[in-house]
Amino acid sequence: MGVLRTHDYVLREGCITLRPLTDADLPLLYRWNADPEVLYWTEGEENPKPMTPEEVDGMYRQISQHALCFAIEVEGEFVGDCWLQKMNLPEVRALYPPDADVRRIDVTIGEKRWWGRGVGTRMLSLMLDFAFDKQDVDVLHCICEDYNVRSCKLWKRQGFVLVDPRQHGARHELHWRLTREEYRHHSL
Repeated sequence: MGVLRTHDYVLREGCITLRPLTDADLPLLYRWNADPEVLYWTEGEENPKPMTPEEVDGMYRQISQHALCFAIEVEGEFVGDCWLQKMNLPEVRALYPPDADVRRIDVTIGEKRWWGRGVGTRMLSLMLDFAFDKQDVDVLHCICEDYNVRSCKLWKRQGFVLVDPRQHGARHELHWRLTREEYRHHSL
């Protein structure tokens, strides 16, 4: 039995492709999740502990049961991963009506040479169209740390609204929301 539960969705725009994440992608996921610099931006910790392959397998096995996990490719090169996941945080679910389809997008650009080159912006555009137009999501709720300025700019640029900054020591965990109505209004 494999690690990842997969799907059949493929999303494309220009040189960016989002394809199903598969077990064949695990070696790069192991490398990225063991790189303190990558983890700093994704996990929100000053000194993140590199993950073992077993920990990565466990994380992706669990996530893929409740998420559509995608490999991000640029011109055919696997450079990162993202997923559209049913909201799994009770304190976030409590912010929305019980019957609302609330999901989150998590993203990692693991290949550092692609940082700051617009991959996240193009990926997010594809994911928003997919989430709201194909999956009928009501709300996307995304989280990043306040020091991750690139992520903050990414969410704002796509119409997300800051809804819930939470203090974590000297830092803030920033919660961003985009409803289907806000997305359609922003897309006009």
